[in-house]
Amino acid sequence: MKKTIFSMLFVITVQLAFSQNFNQLADYEFQTEASYKTEEHNVLMCANYLFNNPADQEEVNRLKSIQYILKWMTGTPDYTFELGQNSTELTKGKDELLGMYMAAMSKVVIENTGTPLTNDDIYNRSEALLVEYCSNPDNNMKPSKKIKKIIKSRA
Repeated sequence: MKKTIFSMLFVITVQLAFSQNFNQLADYEFQTEASYKTEEHNVLMCANYLFNNPADQEEVNRLKSIQYILKWMTGTPDYTFELGQNSTELTKGKDELLGMYMAAMSKVVIENTGTPLTNDDIYNRSEALLVEYCSNPDNNMKPSKKIKKIIKSRA
């Protein structure tokens, strides 16, 4: 009985800690160029959160994560993100796919800081992350036609 109560309290505490963190991120304002660098770990945390959880769960935290990533992407002096024709075709006007693609781009550049990446490298690695996410039916993410085509070609 004690173990059950302790386990439930632990789960509630962990969930509250994460929800507070997302609320803090939603209100965070980048003040200086240096603040973009120091917040990279939070950007990566948000991207990992998005890719590790189904699209239809905890939608408020997902939205806050994507908003935080977008704020970071638009202001970081260390990286330039290109949204070209390939990314437009990949996400095909679906906001949820575009948000995940941008999270993937952020994840790729932060995880490969020591490696110079071209725009094509970033696109290819981000596409692979998004296709992998969409190919798992448990994630409940409706893929675009291009993503469906890539998934079929893998089978």
